[in-house]
Amino acid sequence: MLKKENICQLTFSTWIYHDRENKRLLWFSFAALIACFTWLKIIYPYPNFMPPDSISYVEAAQNNQFINLWAIGYSKFLRLTSCFTRSDFILVLIQYLILQVSLLYFLFTLRYFIDMSTWTFRIVVLIIIANPLLLHISNFVSSDCLFTAVSVFWFTQIMWILYRPSTRLIFVHALTVVLAFTIRFNALYYPAISVLIIAFSEFPFLKKVQAVSVILMLPSLFISCTYREYKLQTGTRQYSAFSGWQLAANALYGYAYSDPIKLDEVPKKFKPLHWIVNRHMDSLRHLQIRPDNEVALYYQWGINSPLRVFMVQHLKHPDSKNYLQQWSSVSVLYSEYGKYIISKRPWQFMKYYLWPNFLKFYVPPTKFMGLYNLEQDTVDSTITKWFNWNDNKVSVLSSTKQIKIAEVFPITIAIVNLIYILSYLLIYFLRIHRDENKMFKRILNWSFIVWIANLSFSVFAAPIEIRYQLFSMVITFCLVPLQLSLLIKKVMLDPSNSSYDKEDSLLYSKTQNMI
Repeated sequence: MLKKENICQLTFSTWIYHDRENKRLLWFSFAALIACFTWLKIIYPYPNFMPPDSISYVEAAQNNQFINLWAIGYSKFLRLTSCFTRSDFILVLIQYLILQVSLLYFLFTLRYFIDMSTWTFRIVVLIIIANPLLLHISNFVSSDCLFTAVSVFWFTQIMWILYRPSTRLIFVHALTVVLAFTIRFNALYYPAISVLIIAFSEFPFLKKVQAVSVILMLPSLFISCTYREYKLQTGTRQYSAFSGWQLAANALYGYAYSDPIKLDEVPKKFKPLHWIVNRHMDSLRHLQIRPDNEVALYYQWGINSPLRVFMVQHLKHPDSKNYLQQWSSVSVLYSEYGKYIISKRPWQFMKYYLWPNFLKFYVPPTKFMGLYNLEQDTVDSTITKWFNWNDNKVSVLSSTKQIKIAEVFPITIAIVNLIYILSYLLIYFLRIHRDENKMFKRILNWSFIVWIANLSFSVFAAPIEIRYQLFSMVITFCLVPLQLSLLIKKVMLDPSNSSYDKEDSLLYSKTQNMI
């Protein structure tokens, strides 16, 4: 017999306050947070920096910029916290608390909607709250921690929209979407998911139209203001100087292993750049160890990259230290050039960029997360000035500046991702979730859609690192125990429920009609 909806009838806040198990888990979580953070600051008394990202964020905050090479949201966050304190300890603490509050909101929302066993939920809470990657990312002066927190909050709101949409919830959700937009460009697909969620929600049609309008209006307004600011400051009309460079760099990984396109075949505006690219690719073919043998940072950041060479040669003011102006001057051209190269060599782009990057998604490399301050003992003077330090020295308690615990997670995430996909497909195709409540089925299905959207966007957008996939990791680490417990309950403990018996279904329908 089909189960009835088992969502708690109490309001969320009342349920949190009155449920004894919730109180126990909250007290346990608070104790674990204090212990973990204390351990972090004993081992790493200073924040972790990743040049040039951290320096650029701090400079943008110091100058109160509206645009930057990276998304401006984290710099505004630094600017906001500086109104109260310049303490690096307080900054890390605030980042850690924001992330953990978002995670607890997500975890207890799951328990509110899904009738899971006590020990299953305890395991999920322990896996997430004590996750060392989430602890270490809070210690970085970068947008990763804040973006992960906002993304988790955004996803939690999606569940609430599916369950009980309201005007207030939609407004807060719209603010969350635009906030994610300002923090990192990876949020570009968030409005599309939010619009789909609203379309399938139980809102009346007119309310859906209004909700979709609000969801799309705020990001559109931010994009419009960003375009305007780029035009005023750099003379170019674009949303992100970084994205044009990234697209061209991605395209060159495929082009580097393809037959060269002759100079007279490319459009006139690309000829100067293409001449430098062809000459560079020809020189790489004579090297035994190529700098582009891995899909990483070479074409965007390498000093000998043809993109960097072309920029320097075509700057109107080569001695200028305004990096935003420099990058913006060629970004629009690079975006068009990247699209052109991909259209001419699509197979090579898929083989030498998309496929290797897909493997990186499956087993994400640690990169910056595996090192403290790139194993350097000093930081840039910009950092020293911002935090009011007496000198530029940073230190750690451990004997090495490698964050060794991070090395465990690439293979762990690969295994969890595989289990997540296989368990979801088994549940879906065997219809094992047919007896579960409607909200549980919705959460499973929409989580999978978000996971696929994140995979697709991440693989195409930029070379993947583990810090870019923390949001995806949170979702899979939470849902895998739930999906496995469902499989065990339905298949191993009660094999007769693993498939849908048509005769039982017919009998059930006749019984209902008689009643």
